[in-house]
Amino acid sequence: MTQTNRLAKLVKATAKFPKGIRSTLWSKAFGRVVPMVGTAHIKYIEVSHSQVIVEIQNHRAIQNHIGQVHACAMALIAETATGFVTGMNVPDHCIVLIKSLKVDFKRPTKGNMKAVATLTDEQITLMQSTEKGETLVSVSVTDETGQEPIQCEMLWAWIAKSQLKK
Repeated sequence: MTQTNRLAKLVKATAKFPKGIRSTLWSKAFGRVVPMVGTAHIKYIEVSHSQVIVEIQNHRAIQNHIGQVHACAMALIAETATGFVTGMNVPDHCIVLIKSLKVDFKRPTKGNMKAVATLTDEQITLMQSTEKGETLVSVSVTDETGQEPIQCEMLWAWIAKSQLKK
């Protein structure tokens, strides 16, 4: 059975709204929690315990020198999607932290980008039942052609807030 934390409750509270409004509400709310996400104008398309989908438009502020989505922006959407799907599952008394990220750039991009992060049932159970742990969160980042210009590995950890050194 899936447990609910504050983030999951916030997502559930928006369920009564149409999909487009939900997406806007999530993007605004999460952008306030994580200012970098708001600055980059990342749009949340789907948010659940097992999957988070985010998009970023290829606009001037996030482009590289050849008019494509900048490498850092591509890594940002992968990190954002994997971080939020992890955050949907850890208990409220825990904090999530990225432990490592690896990004391999395979080919030039075309247009807007989308990241889809997914968790297995086993990963969800582990996150919801332990105070401390880590897991490699699966993420696929595609451009407008549907191809994956980058391949990523995102290792997320969680720990009880009381364990953090002040």
